[in-house]
Amino acid sequence: MAGTSSRALLAVAIYALIGHMTVPILAEEEEVRVEDGSCPKQFYNNQNITVVTPPGPVGPKGDMGPTGEKGEPGEKGRRGAPGETGPVGPAGEKGDKGEQGPAGEKGIPGNLLTPPVVAFSVARTTSLRNPGVDTVLTYDVILSNVGEDYDEETGKFVAEVGGVYFFTFTGMTVWSPGKDYFISLKKNGEKVVNLHEHNGNERQHQSSSNSAIFQLQAGDEVWVEMKGFDNSLFSNDDCYLTFSGFLIHAV
Repeated sequence: MAGTSSRALLAVAIYALIGHMTVPILAEEEEVRVEDGSCPKQFYNNQNITVVTPPGPVGPKGDMGPTGEKGEPGEKGRRGAPGETGPVGPAGEKGDKGEQGPAGEKGIPGNLLTPPVVAFSVARTTSLRNPGVDTVLTYDVILSNVGEDYDEETGKFVAEVGGVYFFTFTGMTVWSPGKDYFISLKKNGEKVVNLHEHNGNERQHQSSSNSAIFQLQAGDEVWVEMKGFDNSLFSNDDCYLTFSGFLIHAV
């Protein structure tokens, strides 16, 4: 028993010197406790004695070991949030023109985006005396003829566009007692509105005008016509005789 205690005390002394080690020793079956300000120790027969001490200083880093075998692929991670839009890249070179495709089906008629403009205004600079038969008045001064629907040679307006039109015309008597005139605005040969002036015994001119609004179809004709015998119209460079018209609304 005394020998065992001596060996235990020797182990404690060695522990104090080297900090941490394991010493083979024979001991009794019973537990022996040594208190020296350190942690407890246990001793067993035919067993090693283990002494626990605080860890020593960290040693130098060892060399890197060999690369291990490649592991199994892990599970697929979640999809990340979209990144910011990058800058627009430079435009590519213009490609070659492709072949013309087949013609498409004809579409339904659309509305006119820009309504047509039709308008004219003409004047006569000479008098017309006793023509003898019904005479279509012609005019030698073209003030305007937008759309080219007025024919200067025939004196007739021929509608190219169907729609609602406004027309006006004037007449003037010769400066002579007893003279008069009778003229009509005609549509396709039918009288629509008229003018009639008569001079009395006084030497004077008399002038008047009339107007009308027509619904015309494409191809309809409008003109001014002077009635038969013993009629006279007066005009000169001041353009007393006029004929005008314009399209109000195309239909």
